[in-house]
Amino acid sequence: MLRRILDRTLILFLSRGFHRVNTDEIAQSVGISKRTLYRYYSSKEKLISAVIDHFKAKMRGRIDEVLARTDLVAMERFQMVITHVAEMISRISPDLMLDLERERPDIFQDMMTFRASNIRSLAGVLREAQKQGAIDPRVDVDFAIDMLLASINGLLNPKYLMAHSISFDQGLAKIHAIFLQGIETRAKTGRTSK
Repeated sequence: MLRRILDRTLILFLSRGFHRVNTDEIAQSVGISKRTLYRYYSSKEKLISAVIDHFKAKMRGRIDEVLARTDLVAMERFQMVITHVAEMISRISPDLMLDLERERPDIFQDMMTFRASNIRSLAGVLREAQKQGAIDPRVDVDFAIDMLLASINGLLNPKYLMAHSISFDQGLAKIHAIFLQGIETRAKTGRTSK
Protein backbone atom coordinates (compact mmCIF):
# COMPACT_ATOMS: atom_id res chain seq x y z
CA MET A 1 0.00 0.00 0.00
CA LEU A 2 2.79 2.46 0.86
CA ARG A 3 4.38 2.04 -2.56
CA ARG A 4 1.05 2.60 -4.30
CA ILE A 5 0.47 5.77 -2.28
CA LEU A 6 3.95 7.04 -3.13
CA ASP A 7 3.74 6.13 -6.83
CA ARG A 8 0.31 7.69 -7.38
CA THR A 9 1.13 10.79 -5.34
CA LEU A 10 4.39 11.19 -7.23
CA ILE A 11 2.49 11.23 -10.53
CA LEU A 12 0.18 13.97 -9.22
CA PHE A 13 3.01 16.05 -7.75
CA LEU A 14 5.17 15.72 -10.87
CA SER A 15 2.41 17.01 -13.10
CA ARG A 16 0.94 19.78 -10.93
CA GLY A 17 3.21 20.45 -7.97
CA PHE A 18 2.13 19.69 -4.43
CA HIS A 19 0.47 23.02 -3.72
CA ARG A 20 -2.28 22.37 -6.31
CA VAL A 21 -2.94 18.77 -5.22
CA ASN A 22 -5.08 18.16 -2.15
CA THR A 23 -5.32 15.05 0.00
CA ASP A 24 -8.80 14.23 -1.35
CA GLU A 25 -7.33 13.93 -4.85
CA ILE A 26 -4.44 11.83 -3.57
CA ALA A 27 -6.75 9.43 -1.74
CA GLN A 28 -9.03 9.15 -4.78
CA SER A 29 -6.06 8.49 -7.07
CA VAL A 30 -4.81 5.72 -4.80
CA GLY A 31 -8.31 4.31 -4.36
CA ILE A 32 -8.44 4.72 -0.59
CA SER A 33 -10.24 6.94 1.85
CA LYS A 34 -8.68 10.12 3.16
CA ARG A 35 -8.74 8.55 6.62
CA THR A 36 -6.66 5.61 5.34
CA LEU A 37 -4.21 8.00 3.71
CA TYR A 38 -3.75 9.80 7.04
CA ARG A 39 -3.15 6.46 8.74
CA TYR A 40 -0.03 6.09 6.59
CA TYR A 41 0.97 9.75 6.53
CA SER A 42 -0.26 11.94 9.36
CA SER A 43 0.19 15.15 7.35
CA LYS A 44 0.59 16.31 3.79
CA GLU A 45 4.04 17.62 4.76
CA LYS A 46 5.18 14.11 5.73
CA LEU A 47 3.74 12.74 2.51
CA ILE A 48 5.60 15.38 0.47
CA SER A 49 8.90 14.41 2.13
CA ALA A 50 8.23 10.69 1.58
CA VAL A 51 7.32 11.21 -2.09
CA ILE A 52 10.50 13.22 -2.75
CA ASP A 53 12.59 10.52 -1.04
CA HIS A 54 10.81 7.90 -3.17
CA PHE A 55 11.58 9.87 -6.35
CA LYS A 56 15.24 10.22 -5.38
CA ALA A 57 15.54 6.49 -4.63
CA LYS A 58 14.04 5.61 -8.02
CA MET A 59 16.42 7.97 -9.80
CA ARG A 60 19.51 6.79 -7.89
CA GLY A 61 18.53 3.17 -8.57
CA ARG A 62 18.39 3.79 -12.32
CA ILE A 63 21.74 5.58 -12.27
CA ASP A 64 23.37 2.74 -10.32
CA GLU A 65 21.91 0.16 -12.75
CA VAL A 66 23.46 1.93 -15.72
CA LEU A 67 26.83 2.54 -14.07
CA ALA A 68 27.05 -1.16 -13.17
CA ARG A 69 26.58 -2.34 -16.77
CA THR A 70 29.70 -4.01 -18.06
CA ASP A 71 28.38 -4.47 -21.60
CA LEU A 72 28.75 -0.75 -22.35
CA VAL A 73 31.86 1.39 -22.73
CA ALA A 74 32.22 4.30 -20.34
CA MET A 75 30.89 7.06 -22.64
CA GLU A 76 27.82 4.96 -23.44
CA ARG A 77 27.14 4.61 -19.72
CA PHE A 78 27.66 8.34 -19.18
CA GLN A 79 25.28 9.22 -21.99
CA MET A 80 22.73 6.65 -20.82
CA VAL A 81 22.78 8.11 -17.29
CA ILE A 82 22.19 11.59 -18.70
CA THR A 83 19.34 10.22 -20.83
CA HIS A 84 17.73 8.45 -17.86
CA VAL A 85 18.04 11.54 -15.69
CA ALA A 86 16.53 13.68 -18.46
CA GLU A 87 13.62 11.24 -18.85
CA MET A 88 12.85 11.26 -15.13
CA ILE A 89 13.35 14.98 -14.69
CA SER A 90 11.30 15.84 -17.78
CA ARG A 91 8.23 14.61 -15.90
CA ILE A 92 8.73 17.27 -13.21
CA SER A 93 6.55 20.28 -13.81
CA PRO A 94 7.99 23.72 -13.14
CA ASP A 95 5.13 24.04 -10.62
CA LEU A 96 6.63 21.31 -8.43
CA MET A 97 10.07 22.91 -8.42
CA LEU A 98 8.58 26.32 -7.67
CA ASP A 99 6.49 24.80 -4.86
CA LEU A 100 9.61 23.24 -3.38
CA GLU A 101 11.70 26.38 -3.77
CA ARG A 102 9.04 28.65 -2.23
CA GLU A 103 7.33 26.47 0.36
CA ARG A 104 9.81 23.73 1.19
CA PRO A 105 13.27 25.24 0.77
CA ASP A 106 14.64 22.42 2.95
CA ILE A 107 13.54 19.83 0.38
CA PHE A 108 14.58 22.07 -2.53
CA GLN A 109 18.09 22.36 -1.07
CA ASP A 110 18.15 18.61 -0.46
CA MET A 111 17.25 18.08 -4.13
CA MET A 112 20.11 20.36 -5.18
CA THR A 113 22.51 18.40 -2.96
CA PHE A 114 21.16 15.16 -4.43
CA ARG A 115 21.68 16.52 -7.94
CA ALA A 116 25.27 17.51 -7.14
CA SER A 117 26.02 14.12 -5.63
CA ASN A 118 24.69 12.32 -8.70
CA ILE A 119 26.62 14.52 -11.13
CA ARG A 120 29.82 14.10 -9.12
CA SER A 121 29.31 10.33 -9.12
CA LEU A 122 29.90 10.45 -12.89
CA ALA A 123 33.55 11.50 -12.50
CA GLY A 124 34.66 7.87 -12.30
CA VAL A 125 32.94 6.91 -15.54
CA LEU A 126 34.46 9.95 -17.28
CA ARG A 127 37.94 8.98 -16.03
CA GLU A 128 37.32 5.52 -17.43
CA ALA A 129 36.25 7.07 -20.76
CA GLN A 130 39.43 9.14 -20.72
CA LYS A 131 41.52 5.96 -20.30
CA GLN A 132 39.57 4.41 -23.19
CA GLY A 133 40.53 7.37 -25.39
CA ALA A 134 37.02 8.84 -25.70
CA ILE A 135 37.87 11.98 -23.71
CA ASP A 136 40.76 14.28 -24.45
CA PRO A 137 43.61 13.36 -22.07
CA ARG A 138 44.22 17.05 -21.31
CA VAL A 139 40.76 17.42 -19.76
CA ASP A 140 40.72 17.77 -15.98
CA VAL A 141 37.77 15.48 -15.24
CA ASP A 142 37.01 16.93 -11.79
CA PHE A 143 36.93 20.45 -13.23
CA ALA A 144 34.77 19.25 -16.12
CA ILE A 145 32.29 17.70 -13.67
CA ASP A 146 32.21 20.92 -11.62
CA MET A 147 31.64 22.91 -14.82
CA LEU A 148 28.80 20.56 -15.83
CA LEU A 149 27.25 20.91 -12.38
CA ALA A 150 27.58 24.72 -12.43
CA SER A 151 25.90 24.83 -15.84
CA ILE A 152 23.07 22.62 -14.66
CA ASN A 153 22.57 24.57 -11.43
CA GLY A 154 22.79 27.93 -13.16
CA LEU A 155 20.54 27.17 -16.10
CA LEU A 156 18.23 24.35 -15.06
CA ASN A 157 16.34 26.15 -12.35
CA PRO A 158 12.64 26.99 -12.51
CA LYS A 159 13.07 30.75 -12.91
CA TYR A 160 15.55 30.53 -15.79
CA LEU A 161 13.64 27.78 -17.60
CA MET A 162 10.32 29.60 -17.36
CA ALA A 163 11.85 32.94 -18.41
CA HIS A 164 13.37 31.33 -21.52
CA SER A 165 10.51 28.91 -22.32
CA ILE A 166 12.83 25.92 -22.16
CA SER A 167 11.86 22.61 -20.62
CA PHE A 168 14.27 20.90 -18.24
CA ASP A 169 15.01 18.11 -20.71
CA GLN A 170 15.63 20.59 -23.55
CA GLY A 171 18.05 22.53 -21.36
CA LEU A 172 19.81 19.37 -20.22
CA ALA A 173 20.14 18.19 -23.83
CA LYS A 174 21.77 21.51 -24.80
CA ILE A 175 24.17 21.45 -21.85
CA HIS A 176 25.00 17.81 -22.53
CA ALA A 177 25.78 18.45 -26.21
CA ILE A 178 27.99 21.45 -25.47
CA PHE A 179 29.72 19.62 -22.62
CA LEU A 180 30.50 16.58 -24.79
CA GLN A 181 31.78 18.76 -27.64
CA GLY A 182 34.27 20.23 -25.21
CA ILE A 183 35.64 17.04 -23.66
CA GLU A 184 35.56 14.40 -26.38
CA THR A 185 38.75 13.68 -28.25
CA ARG A 186 39.36 15.62 -31.45
CA ALA A 187 39.43 12.42 -33.54
CA LYS A 188 35.99 11.45 -32.26
CA THR A 189 34.43 14.83 -33.06
CA GLY A 190 36.35 15.44 -36.27
CA ARG A 191 37.61 18.83 -35.04
CA THR A 192 41.19 19.97 -35.30
CA SER A 193 43.06 21.56 -32.44
CA LYS A 194 44.23 25.14 -32.76
